[in-house]
This record gives sequence, C-alpha cells and structure tokens, in this order.
Amino acid sequence: MNSTGIETLTTTALLGTARATPTFDALYTADAAGAVIGTAEHRLLAAAALEAVFLAGGTLPTPHPRPAAAPDDPRPELPPAATERLRGLLTVRSDLLDEWFCAAERFKAPAELIVDLLSGASLGGSTHRAALLALAGPRGQWVAAQNPAWAPLVAPDLTDDDPWLHGTPAKRRSWFENLRAADPACATARLAAVWKSENAATRLALLEALSPGLGPYDEELLERALDDRSGRVREVAIRFLRRLPDSAFGRRMTQRVRDWAQVCGSALQIAVPETLDADAVRDGLDLRGPGGLATVAAHRLWSLAASAPLSAWCDSDRTPTEVLALQVADGLDVPLRRGWETATACHRNEQWASAMLHRDGKVGDHVAEALPRPVLVEHLRGSSGEQLLDTTLLDALPAPWPTDVAEKVLAALYSAAAPKSNTFRSLTALLAHRAPYEVGDLFADAATRTDDLDRLNRFATAADILSQRRTLHEELS
Repeated sequence: MNSTGIETLTTTALLGTARATPTFDALYTADAAGAVIGTAEHRLLAAAALEAVFLAGGTLPTPHPRPAAAPDDPRPELPPAATERLRGLLTVRSDLLDEWFCAAERFKAPAELIVDLLSGASLGGSTHRAALLALAGPRGQWVAAQNPAWAPLVAPDLTDDDPWLHGTPAKRRSWFENLRAADPACATARLAAVWKSENAATRLALLEALSPGLGPYDEELLERALDDRSGRVREVAIRFLRRLPDSAFGRRMTQRVRDWAQVCGSALQIAVPETLDADAVRDGLDLRGPGGLATVAAHRLWSLAASAPLSAWCDSDRTPTEVLALQVADGLDVPLRRGWETATACHRNEQWASAMLHRDGKVGDHVAEALPRPVLVEHLRGSSGEQLLDTTLLDALPAPWPTDVAEKVLAALYSAAAPKSNTFRSLTALLAHRAPYEVGDLFADAATRTDDLDRLNRFATAADILSQRRTLHEELS
C-alpha cells in the first residue's frame, strides 16, 4: 500500500489551501480526484475520501495455506433426536446434562453441532466444558485451532514445552495439567526442576494441580514442600501426603500413633504431648483442626487421626468395628472420631465407613461416599421413617437405585411432613434423578392421590423428569 498520495494531501491540509495548491498526481485515484468540481477545500476533502476508500477496498488479500484436513473421529454419530435433545438441555441448563453426557460418551457430535459445542465451552464458568470438548472430539480440536478466540480450548502440544518455559501463568497451568493427565510422574519431575525459581502463588497453584493422579512419584516433592516458606503450600503438601499411606509421612504418623495411644482392655488411652518437637510441627500436627474443638490437645489429636494411615489403629488384628468400640477418656473421643472420619473419607476406606455406619446409623457426606453399594443398599432396606429419608445416605447411592428402595422412599415421602421444605425438595429431586424409570408411573399416580398442592407439584415434576430420562436414554440407545 502506497501512502505517498495521502501524505501529500495531509501536508496541503496542514498548510491550508490558501498557501498551498492541492495536487493529485501521486494518488491512485488521480483521475477521479481531478474531475471533482468545487472550491480548493472541497476538492481536497473529496480527493482524500476517494483515496481512503480505494486503499481500504483495494488491498490485496493475504494468502494463507490451506490447513490439513480435520482428523477422523471413528465414533458413531449422535442420532438427530439426541442432537436436538442436547440443544434444548443446553439452552435451559438442565439438571439432566450430566446424565446425558454420561450416556452419550460413545458418540461424536455431528459436524453442524461442533461450533455450538465450542461456543458453549468457551463461556466463562462453563461447568460442562470437558464434556462438551469430549463430544466435539478431535474434529472440535481442529475447528478450535482455526479460531484464535477458541485457542484456550485447544489441548497443548506436550512435545513443545515453550508454553511451560515462557508462557503466561494460565498457559503454563494448562500445559502442566495436560501433562499431568498424560504422564503424572513426568509432570512432577518438571515441577520439581523449577520449584525453587517459582513464587509462592505459582508453587501453590501447580502443587494443587497434582491432586489428580497422586502417587508415590509425588512423595519427594511433597516432602520438599513441607519445608516451604508459604504456610498454604505446606498445608496442601500435608493434605496430599495423607493420601499416601505407604509414604515416609505415613510411617512417621504410624509411629506417633504408637507413641501417643495405647489400648488397655476396652479403653484407648491417649497421651497428647504438651510440646511438639520440630519434626511433628513440620508434619502439621500443630495445625488447627475443624471448628468445635476446644483445646490444643484436641486439635493435635485430630491432626494425628486425620493424617495417620487407618491401619495404624488396627494393631493385633483389631477390626475397625472393634477400634471404634474402644472407650476414649478426657474428652478426646470427639476429635479422635472426627479425625478418623477425615481419614476414612480421604482414603475412601470401605471397611471403616461401613463400621461407622453400623455404629451410628448415619455418617457425614464424605464418609458416605466411601460406603460400598451393597452395604448402603442393605442399610436403606432395613431403615424406615426419618432414618430412611437421610439425604446424605441417599445422595451417596448412585443411579440406578434398586426398585424396592426407590418405592420405599416414595412411600415415605407420600406421608412425610413439610412438603415445602428444602429437604423434601431435595429428596424428590434425588428420587427423580436416581430411580428406575418405571417408578415414574408411581410418582404420577401419587400426584393424583394427594390433596396437598405442594406435594402434588413435587411428585408431578419428578414424574416428568423420569419420563424425560427414559426418552433421553432411548434416543441414545
């Protein structure tokens, strides 16, 4: 693009047409500008407009090489009815999206849907980004690579470590998380190599990214993190080391259980040290536990119980049930049991979770997630009334619920009080999303039999959800 003509006009305009006569010889539009009739000022402005339009519209296009063809996706294509179902679910942000994506894992998106999937995945706060990208598949990655606005959706090339070495914090985090998913041990080695040169915020963010795929190869770096200057980094390291019961950290905690606790008959005697040595402080035994613990000793005991491998408490072939039955004095039973609950949830230990359920008849949210399905189903079959309508236990039972359990919960809801309560709403929603489809007819029948308007609305809504779920799976079958 030659800008000499425009520069000539600009010079004339700055000097003023009274002092300089505009010339158009250097313009691409010289002939058209010369034909303009009017005052010098009018002719100058008209010539500038003509030249500007020519330069804007007459620029030659910049050639770009044709990209390689999109890779093939061997999965079967999503049926048309299921495609339209997904569009509707995404529009209203339906609660059925999780179930739909799970049922559609074996399918690929049709070509006309890929742009919509990428647009949805690019929205800030998208809770289904991973599922949308998985459905778009390799063709979606190809399309995203053609649009700079979708660059964050493109999985980084792990053979090119430039984003890791020189990228922005977001690009480094993305590259590292993808490497962690592909090769956890390699990701840990890369982080360990740059650990000393990173600031505290970056160390914290990248250390937290180790959570998926945590394994023995992470132990050395986590031990280094125990000596970090940042308290938050140390806390993350302790939380992750608790998940490695066979580590040196686990062995140190096991020894402390033996030093602090002793079984005497039917009692468990605990002696919490008044002063912690440097190694115990390094391992986090001075950290405060959850709220409600009244003394320093209680917080320390909770930390030990939460951090030690559960096997440390089962010497002499004691079962979890037998350990939980031991009497604990001096007001230390609460922190000890809360620490055991934390460890049970951390390790998803089915034996300890089952023993806690059998002992108390109920458990907390995280412990419930560790319960084996047969134990949970058996407990619910033997429960009634409020014990059956335990939101925590029912939420821990994945779909599909056994038909007899679903029918039993529906019968309890039919006569339960407070249909306007959040608990009642949560239970009907759980039943609608977890029960077998045939329970939908029972819901519809129950809705016609009740005189309570709130109960009728809840049951009718649940029946509609069960009907939608049935149709959803039929479309994907």
